[in-house]
Amino acid sequence: MMNFLRKHMRKIFIITIIAFIGGTFMGFGAYLFGPAADYETAATVNGSKIPLKLYEAIYKNSLAMVQNSINNSLTEEQMTQIKVNTIHALVQDEIFFQQSKNYGILVSNAELRSDIESSAMFKNSGGRFDAGIYYNFLRSLNMTPKDYENLRRKQIAGEKLKIVLASSIKIFDTELQEAKKTNAEITKDALLQTKANTILNEWFTGIIKNSKISSNELILK
Repeated sequence: MMNFLRKHMRKIFIITIIAFIGGTFMGFGAYLFGPAADYETAATVNGSKIPLKLYEAIYKNSLAMVQNSINNSLTEEQMTQIKVNTIHALVQDEIFFQQSKNYGILVSNAELRSDIESSAMFKNSGGRFDAGIYYNFLRSLNMTPKDYENLRRKQIAGEKLKIVLASSIKIFDTELQEAKKTNAEITKDALLQTKANTILNEWFTGIIKNSKISSNELILK
């Protein structure tokens, strides 16, 4: 099982999390942005607090990435959308992490270390992990190694859970035959992806509805 997970796990690093998160799961909007009960907390998920400084680090990095990609200034509406996407991403990470514990999914220190050291982001021109590059990256985000490693641990656990859930979804020949009646070119893999997305979205929406989630309205200002 562990070899299967390592082979198929998609790395979601902090600088790309927003790009991947946008249309992955439905169900957001079921929680309310309200007055801050704790000025150091961006959101609370079932009693677990998401630090405001973590939100700010990811938001600022995502904002810079988008600005660089379009080579233009963003409108207030676009900046607000990035803020919302950022908090959604962090809430999703926290929910999947909490659910992964229910499934007994763990991320060892060795696995976390391997994840970081194998990241192309932190390798030098010789293809080796460079601690200097790693710490410069963290300084650019005003994050401590503990902050980043806690984030990665949650993301890895969440990815493991997604893989476990998705691996249980199958496509039967009768389903493929039926789908080909409306789309003759559809493949089994494409149909499987569509089915998996639908099932996981329904599962995630149910989790959201049964979770206690609140977000600090100050982050939208």
